[in-house]
Amino acid sequence: MRGVFLLVLGLMVAAGPAEATKYAGAFMENGGGARALGMGGAFTAVADDPSATFWNPAGLATVADQEILLMHSERFGDLIDRDFIAYTQPVDWNVLGGSSSGIGISVIRLGVDDIPFTEHLTDQLDTNGDGTVDDNEVVGLLDLQEDIEYKSDQEFALLLSYGEQVGAWQVGASMKFIRQSVGKYSSLGLGADVALMRPKVWKQLDFGVKFQDLTTTYLTWNSPSSKSELITPAIVPGLAWRQAMPDWNMDFTIAGSLESRFDNRGEADQIHSGAFSANAHLGLEVGFSKKVFLRTGYDSGFEAGNLAAGVGFRVNPLTVDYAYAGDVLDIDEVTHRISMSFRF
Repeated sequence: MRGVFLLVLGLMVAAGPAEATKYAGAFMENGGGARALGMGGAFTAVADDPSATFWNPAGLATVADQEILLMHSERFGDLIDRDFIAYTQPVDWNVLGGSSSGIGISVIRLGVDDIPFTEHLTDQLDTNGDGTVDDNEVVGLLDLQEDIEYKSDQEFALLLSYGEQVGAWQVGASMKFIRQSVGKYSSLGLGADVALMRPKVWKQLDFGVKFQDLTTTYLTWNSPSSKSELITPAIVPGLAWRQAMPDWNMDFTIAGSLESRFDNRGEADQIHSGAFSANAHLGLEVGFSKKVFLRTGYDSGFEAGNLAAGVGFRVNPLTVDYAYAGDVLDIDEVTHRISMSFRF
């Protein structure tokens, strides 16, 4: 499986960056933090830890302490490594004249090593001289194993985030700086997210919404064709019901969000009609004495492959979280994510 995956990826890269942009910047879509993944990604209206820099920067408005979060996850064994680091802290100034505010900085990284590059072998593989390598000619790679070059794919996003409490509402925004490199090709991009939160909009119900890539994020590649990719806007509304049970020394959080897009993803998403498509996220967290947490949820579907689960342990000032995500791609591969946060 590993060899086939890398070979296919290498052939795709050899042709240069693709024109299709529906999945541009996809390495950022799962955000950060094992807690959020364990709740099926239903975190828009929760966003009360450092991963709020991605899920909903409005959540930074009420941060009380300095905190750092570190996360690592792997797929296909150790083939695809993904890391997330976030730092948040309160500040004593308010841009909008509100009552409290906080800032955050985070980095998302995805890396794939040992990708086979075959671009320089085109002339040798193109035996019929038509300028393209067709399926029958690709078989010639079996005789050119020693000539294949192996390179890496590195994708980074830097997020600078701010949140502020303004009356009953929390408002926030993140500026995103993106750099991707695949072999000798690289791209740069700049984008922005804007978000809102309204705690206790009705009884114990919290509301949140993120306008992701609000201005459209452009990724410009330095390929021979100088192609650009677009990360189109998305709207992610969410609700969360928080219920304390002091007699049992327990807390419940039930959350949901709807990741909505308008770029013709069709059947690739759970819900689709015309240009519109959406993925639903549902999650549950049960806390015991605010020290032990059990989580479960569904991410973008309600089949076994969409199931997520997790557990967390908190011994102040340290919190450790683990999350499992099912085989959503139906390729016998699941995702494991571990994160640690330290408050000081």
